[in-house]
Amino acid sequence: MKKAIGIDIGGTKIRGGVIREDGKLLSVRETPTEAKRGGKEVMERVAQLIQQLSTEEIIGIGVGATGQVGLQGEILSATETFPDWAGIHLQKELHERFQLPVRVINDVQAMALGELSFGAGKDVQDFLCLALGTGVGGAIVSHGKLVRGTNGAAGEVGHMLFHPNGRRCPCGKSGCLEAYVSGHALEARFQEKSGVKKAGMDIIRGAQEGDGAAHALLEEYMDDLAKGIASLITVLNPRKVILGGGVAQSLPSYLPSVEEKVVGRLSRAAALDFALVLSALGDGAMLLGAGSVMFSQ
Repeated sequence: MKKAIGIDIGGTKIRGGVIREDGKLLSVRETPTEAKRGGKEVMERVAQLIQQLSTEEIIGIGVGATGQVGLQGEILSATETFPDWAGIHLQKELHERFQLPVRVINDVQAMALGELSFGAGKDVQDFLCLALGTGVGGAIVSHGKLVRGTNGAAGEVGHMLFHPNGRRCPCGKSGCLEAYVSGHALEARFQEKSGVKKAGMDIIRGAQEGDGAAHALLEEYMDDLAKGIASLITVLNPRKVILGGGVAQSLPSYLPSVEEKVVGRLSRAAALDFALVLSALGDGAMLLGAGSVMFSQ
């Protein structure tokens, strides 16, 4: 059975694994991203991880990378948290180094392919993936195919305009959806309201345990999330919206409330046969999806 290496480049860590064609993860390793050290350092860390995983016979390397990724596997743009990442031709450099087929796509596009092949998207042809973590990413699957757009950057829903002249986003602009429904945004808004600095997971936990300030903020957060999802559904009309990422995985008990808020903002046609679900693969979705691109060559 064919095997490939899958790599997931995230904001805090880089994960790599050997993926079998049937979706089985044979081994997983990780290393800190250290993005603040610059794009070349991140690429070196990716290469070191691939080297550690190259002990088994593999047919190629698939990479899900943070940032906007071009159709040739080059990094087109990145947020302020990834200095000097834009402009690196990751696909070309890894191919030259390892002399293997390499495909580089955006990390949430990789998540969508993972869900399509092995997870919550297996039974549908049209769905949208949203990754709610430190930032917000998105990917679109239509008629069973990943939609990449003219330059490979389709699905960047975190940076669609949500509030004109609103909160500043790490991309450098203001009013993006990411500035309202990311983990970073949740933490910043809580600190502004309470004067207390808390991690996003602790805020969610506090809301569940009766913390009034945390509960009120989480209600605002869910309203904003529902508005963003409803807008996307109105445009794309997917059968499912699949939520992944650390923040989403902490919200299962709130999912019915978010779905109700979404449906309340949709037309009858847009709401028909729609479901809001959590990722079936968790933090393995991006790894599996990155590796899976090699099996469709």
